[in-house]
Amino acid sequence: MFKPEILVIDDEQEVCNFFRYLLEGEKGYAVTAAVTGKEAQKWLGQKKFHLALVDLKLPDADGITLLKEIKKEQPDCQVIIITGYSTLKSAVEAIRLGAFDYLEKPFPVLEELEQVIAQALACHKAELPPGRDAELEQLARQFGIILSSASPLWHILAICRKIGPKHINVLIQGETGTGKELLARFLHFCSAREEKPFFTVNCGTLTETLLESELFGHEKGAFTGAAGLRRGIFELADGGTLFLDEIGEASPAIQVKLLRILETGEFMRVGGENIHKTNTRILAATNKDLSRAVQEGSFREDLFYRLDVVTLRLPPLRERPADIPLLLDHFVARNRGEKEPKVSFSPLALELLKAYHWPGNVRELANVVTRAVALCSGDLIGVELLPERITGLPAHLAESKPPEKLELPTLLRWWGDLLPPLLQDRPGLNLAELQQALRETEIRILRRLIKTARGKNGFSTEKDLAAALGVSVRTLRYLEHGK
Repeated sequence: MFKPEILVIDDEQEVCNFFRYLLEGEKGYAVTAAVTGKEAQKWLGQKKFHLALVDLKLPDADGITLLKEIKKEQPDCQVIIITGYSTLKSAVEAIRLGAFDYLEKPFPVLEELEQVIAQALACHKAELPPGRDAELEQLARQFGIILSSASPLWHILAICRKIGPKHINVLIQGETGTGKELLARFLHFCSAREEKPFFTVNCGTLTETLLESELFGHEKGAFTGAAGLRRGIFELADGGTLFLDEIGEASPAIQVKLLRILETGEFMRVGGENIHKTNTRILAATNKDLSRAVQEGSFREDLFYRLDVVTLRLPPLRERPADIPLLLDHFVARNRGEKEPKVSFSPLALELLKAYHWPGNVRELANVVTRAVALCSGDLIGVELLPERITGLPAHLAESKPPEKLELPTLLRWWGDLLPPLLQDRPGLNLAELQQALRETEIRILRRLIKTARGKNGFSTEKDLAAALGVSVRTLRYLEHGK
């Protein structure tokens, strides 16, 4: 029978006693308690644990350091961080480093506490990484977030599900096209505000005057063209969520007004005198380094710290190669009708798509798939339907002939041009090893062609086969057998 070994690390003896009573007395688990980091390290060297409950603040250590040590010494041990609200940012960082979850003091209702612990133990028992469950994946798919079992997005989604119900500001960082708005919508759905409005404003697409009016509204006659009163998004989104995309583009005047809302929940319409209240959760996103913008003086430091309660960094698509096949399937399905025949990418096309660096990220991938599906007349999307920037194949050749119908010198030159970009950034590239690998690849290609020719045309003698392939019988034997 599975009897979990649990390590409780907390400098408050009352907390240790509480977990000992709950988990040992009522559940029958084996509980070991440590009130210092040094004592915890001693126990970690003596016993194997299934779960560790770790306080972030200890007299002689911090929970993040202990988390790293636990994951290094006992990687299968699940870790739940115990934190106060003031250390919430560190708790979120702990999840990024491999913690299963975190619990805030004072602890939630007993049922929720027991549920989190049970989930962590079940995760250990099934040897599953934290957060990677079918329910979370299905929920993410509803918002267009597609991920494989090896995706770096799992921890981000787990954090979103945890912080979603809390009224805290979140800053989403990521390159253009990584899906920042999709993640913001996912966060909104995970919150208690899911039935309330969700608004999106891109701070980089509107002038300061228009952005101010859009966010805060205006009174009649506030400026030329203001023919009537207009309520702003902060009024319309009251009780809901506002996603401020490209927050780094907001002007200093807009930044001041946003800071006031974050501090007091109050604002005035443009041209108005009355103070209005709003209960709107702000999720902000940027593709800039806001900390650098603060140093350069283009972004207010106090606003940055107000927004930066929790920061989520969305990785670029080049850091998610395992997700690309699933994303391709998703976008192909989105571009095909239910009654239309299914299409897929050829193996070579798939390899080229996985090797491409995707400066436009998921948005660029979606556009490439839309184009390829529109041009595809069969059930297989080949490299001839991919853009030149991905294949290296000149557009006029791709449009006129697929690769297998190109003249041999052109085809070999194209094939040769594909390799250098794929190899140039490989760490520790050894030219001697590469030269040997290319020779072996050459022989393998020739042997495969010989085998195909023999089976396809049914040559009865080696002489006939050699003549058809334009080589001597001796050369044919050497290529086939190496002698």
